[in-house]
Amino acid sequence: MATLQSVSPGDIVTRMEDLLAAERRLQAAQRAGDVAALDQLLHTDVVAMGPDGSTFTKEDDLETHRSGALRIVSLVERSVDVQQDGTTGVTRTVADIEAVQDGIPAAVRFRYTRLWVWADGRWQVLAAAFGPADDDAADPADQRP
Repeated sequence: MATLQSVSPGDIVTRMEDLLAAERRLQAAQRAGDVAALDQLLHTDVVAMGPDGSTFTKEDDLETHRSGALRIVSLVERSVDVQQDGTTGVTRTVADIEAVQDGIPAAVRFRYTRLWVWADGRWQVLAAAFGPADDDAADPADQRP
């Protein structure tokens, strides 16, 4: 039986700051193609859904970076919103991305929604979905850290 753990307001703020930091580490790892960092940030059972509705696993994602099939040239965060409740959290990020996938260059603005869980002493992405965002999405003045 699980036991409830008392969480102080300071712990909540710290954990939210940690979640925002994890989101930004994920973005940095994507930009750098850092497979080792991505391996730590993605939960073993992560499932993501792309813009066309296709799903992919952690190994699928790692392999696209490992093989060079996906190379992110630029990833600029336009906005990020963070919510956290206990050991789960959600980040919603809009980013401008320039990438080369399977040799084809592309420039897009994506909206990412990620479900994070606190496991093994760190935040890890358990589920994600992303797709195109409107050009007027995420005015930087509307950012919420």
